[in-house]
Amino acid sequence: MKKLIAFPFLLFAIALWNTTFLSIIAQQNISCESAFQVCNNLTQPFDFRNRSDKDKTCEPQSLFYRFQLGSNTAFNIAMMQTSGTYNLYGPFTSEIFLNCESIYNYTANTVTGTINAGINTGVNVGAGYYILQINPSLCYGEITLRMDEKSLICSQTVTCVDCVSSFSPMPGRYVVSAWVKESNAPQSTTNYTKPYLKVSFAGASNSFNLFPSGKIIDGWQKIDSIITIPTGASSINIGLKVTSGDAYFDDIRFFPLDGSMMSYVYDPVSLRLMAQLDERNYATLYEYDEEGKLIRVKKETEKGIMTIQENRDNILKH
Repeated sequence: MKKLIAFPFLLFAIALWNTTFLSIIAQQNISCESAFQVCNNLTQPFDFRNRSDKDKTCEPQSLFYRFQLGSNTAFNIAMMQTSGTYNLYGPFTSEIFLNCESIYNYTANTVTGTINAGINTGVNVGAGYYILQINPSLCYGEITLRMDEKSLICSQTVTCVDCVSSFSPMPGRYVVSAWVKESNAPQSTTNYTKPYLKVSFAGASNSFNLFPSGKIIDGWQKIDSIITIPTGASSINIGLKVTSGDAYFDDIRFFPLDGSMMSYVYDPVSLRLMAQLDERNYATLYEYDEEGKLIRVKKETEKGIMTIQENRDNILKH
């Protein structure tokens, strides 16, 4: 049997991105895509210095915030311990990732200004969606945003259960991977033709139908494709499709072409590591005895599942 994830195990995924991690207190809103949503007045301390050596100099980073206003109003920006500048982008007609693309391409409307330490800076704005970029002059300090909360519009409703929100990939090339299995397929089957993934976009006409290829391993065959998200897309849809009959899907992945990803499967009761899926989406399986000792390690390969380690303990009885 190929997939442990068919059982009620917990799946933890770690995506390794080409990102410089900074020791910033509070939210990691150091890019437009990770802009913090402002739903009321807030104060955010930040510190970009290396925690092991606070005296060393560092490069200040911009902090991003996003908000929606329902009417014309004004808000205040205050900074403590440091001064800086701000860029206000908008108004936009919707809150989608293409707004960030227009900022990076210098096509978004912008208002700029200076923020003096300890002094409120007032900004007049109209209704619409906005992205605020604050550029501190030092690597540490505190930012306060005082909004007219009657004008702020925030939707915190999540329509799905246990889903990951704010999945907004930027235009570019991505890897899409999954394992599929046709139900009741003959033993002589060498390639599945019924199950596939359909990736489509709102705001763009092109779409991708991704079918499995390669060898069938323990009844499962892998989809492994590269797609391109077009610049005109406003949302993405990933459909699990089958031309007829029933099919199973497992270990679905979506990550940047220049990134890497590994996944871990744990038993929800014992919390033992049961499987690890590598960068190619192949599993290493771990088996334990009744006492919880690791007795066998198996590896998923293109030639099938191979046992790569086996341990046996015997206790001498008198």
